[in-house]
Amino acid sequence: MPSAGRLDGTSRARRSRWLAGSCGLGLALGGAACADQQVVIGVFVPERPRFTAPEKVAALNDDAARDEDPTLTGDLLEIHFMSERGASQDIWISRRADLDSPWETPTVELAEKLNSADDDDTPAISNDGLRMWFFRNSAQQTGIWMSERASRSDPWGDPSYVEALNPGHEGGTQAMNAHVDLPELRVVVGLNGPETQGWDLAIASRESPEDEWGAFAPLDELNDEGEQLAPFLFDDGRQILFRSGDDLFWARRPSTDALFGEPEPLDDLNDPAARENDPYLSPDGSTLFFSSARSGGTDIYEARRAAP
Repeated sequence: MPSAGRLDGTSRARRSRWLAGSCGLGLALGGAACADQQVVIGVFVPERPRFTAPEKVAALNDDAARDEDPTLTGDLLEIHFMSERGASQDIWISRRADLDSPWETPTVELAEKLNSADDDDTPAISNDGLRMWFFRNSAQQTGIWMSERASRSDPWGDPSYVEALNPGHEGGTQAMNAHVDLPELRVVVGLNGPETQGWDLAIASRESPEDEWGAFAPLDELNDEGEQLAPFLFDDGRQILFRSGDDLFWARRPSTDALFGEPEPLDDLNDPAARENDPYLSPDGSTLFFSSARSGGTDIYEARRAAP
């Protein structure tokens, strides 16, 4: 995926944490509340997510290639990710029988229609596994594309360029790293063009999955002079994970009509000597997949949510 140079110190990482402690992460992260209390967003403020030490997912990685951009179906039994183990940046797939089974050897054949002679990466799959948004670096139409399939056992169909998710492309603005949230009512992307300060995050919404996407609005409170990409929106649009510079961050807002608060670095996941990228959080909030360059190459890692 396109990448800016490494920042000489990430300004966000030097900011003091602003959230007060609370009774846990809340229902959106599958966390426990204080004794005999139910966490209600807006009443109890979720803390920054905490995770156990990340572990490399050996079955998914190729030591000689860059592997990143993990995205999973809601049951966590199918993963798509970008790998350079082929002739170009392509989307690969792996499956497993259940959560206790190992991942199968990744294959590119199952993603034939998702890949082209151009670079294809940053996939984002729907919760049911039937829709896929991804970035294609095409000389003809660079930006966010979409593919569908009738069932999980069917091949992906011919992808199409999504005009609504590529705002301003005729004026030189590039969109990538699209993430559509669980109910498919909000989408966050990275934009880079004449009106941005590099790669900036922007959000759009719609009333139902059958409607067209509305206009994008920049998330100015999350953007700075660095590079903001790889967003992951959850908790009905009230919490977000994303990359700023070389680190992963978390931010929340009390409602979708409010601004996000000051982002906090995910220190449990960030390695000061490496770039972390591409967070994917399971629907119950218990498991996080992401990519990291801490091993020398770029590989896919997994971390579990730490008990509050």
